[in-house]
Amino acid sequence: MLETKQIRNEDVPYELIYLADEDDDQIKKYKDTSIFWATMDNEKIIGIIGINEINKESTEIVCVAVDEEYQNKKIGTNLIEKAISVSKEKKYKEIIIKTGNCGMGQLYLYQRCGFRFDSINKDYMIENYKNPIYENDIQCFDQIVLKYRIYSKEELNKIIKEYWKRFIEKNEEYKESEYEVWSFGHTDNLANKLIGYVRQGKKTGTSSALEMYEVDEKVPEESDISIITHGNGLPGCVIKTEEIRKKRFKDITEEEARLEGEGDLSLEYWRNVHEHFFRNEYEKKRKKFSEDIPVIFERFEVIYDEYR
Repeated sequence: MLETKQIRNEDVPYELIYLADEDDDQIKKYKDTSIFWATMDNEKIIGIIGINEINKESTEIVCVAVDEEYQNKKIGTNLIEKAISVSKEKKYKEIIIKTGNCGMGQLYLYQRCGFRFDSINKDYMIENYKNPIYENDIQCFDQIVLKYRIYSKEELNKIIKEYWKRFIEKNEEYKESEYEVWSFGHTDNLANKLIGYVRQGKKTGTSSALEMYEVDEKVPEESDISIITHGNGLPGCVIKTEEIRKKRFKDITEEEARLEGEGDLSLEYWRNVHEHFFRNEYEKKRKKFSEDIPVIFERFEVIYDEYR
């Protein structure tokens, strides 16, 4: 069973840090001043992430590394999600992360988690590191700086209202409509991934467990209008619910699984992913999951996307 928890600086294994940073002089700059979180497999540390405060508004992810045996299992993604969550709790306004120009995998991961390119420090890697660094058969010359902006509730409310106003200016028939604001999934990374599928037209359906809605929480209905957001809360598109189907988990069809647009589009994939997700939801509320639980399948269409 994997778990992620904060660890003492002296317990951070150097063999993991060296996977992310090979220069001792660079490591000394942050090793003792950063807060480290680790993913543990029983008592073994298999992944680490270090967060270092720059000032009261900004923090930097200084190190992300996963044991080679455990790579490609979303551990790095989960660690970055943890850093984002911690940074939000501490009321920072932005998170910075830096990497070399040849780190293709890192650049993909950071952008998938919501980071955006900010600047390039040319020749930083050859001027600040003793030995040449090569990755993906490319020499690292430049340092790429990426940022994740953290918005306050007040900022997001204003942005959402302005977005809705622009939507209404082009779609006056919805002027009197009410709308919900939400994102897909339960993490920033998953929200970004799924809204991407929606905006590409790959995902036109979603499902939720009826019993997980609170008494005062709105249950999806036909003709609902929703602003779908990215993981950081920024609006990405407006959808309209075209159809609601209420059925048992075990009665979801191949067609409905395909409309969800995830994985290999198969019913088997849908069942595996959603059973895991729903089971966790039920356990948190001390309820028992079964294949007979009521599920709301929602078919929708995108009716507004500023960038499409």
